Amino acid sequence: MKRLLRELLGEDLANYLELLRAKLAFAEELYGVKMNYVPLVTEDEIVVLDKRDGLIKWLRTKRPLTEDELRKLSGKIRESLESGYVETLLTMNMSCINVPGE
Repeated sequence: MKRLLRELLGEDLANYLELLRAKLAFAEELYGVKMNYVPLVTEDEIVVLDKRDGLIKWLRTKRPLTEDELRKLSGKIRESLESGYVETLLTMNMSCINVPGE
């Protein structure tokens, strides 16, 4: 599946998804707030990146996308990543967390 993801999104964006997983792990260590999912597509059904296993899943069922589903949604995922939408969602969530000293 990871090879397909690299094929569909390109090397840079596939690497960026790994970086997002690392950001979530860092935030969990720093703030003590567990965030297991990063929203990638929020239109209609929500599609997320699971921090724990690195798979792209449907949020409602937690089921990984099939190869066909991933192919169909790869354009929307690419658009969300390239536009900064995913990073904006993460930033909005981080600002809701009370950090030490607040």
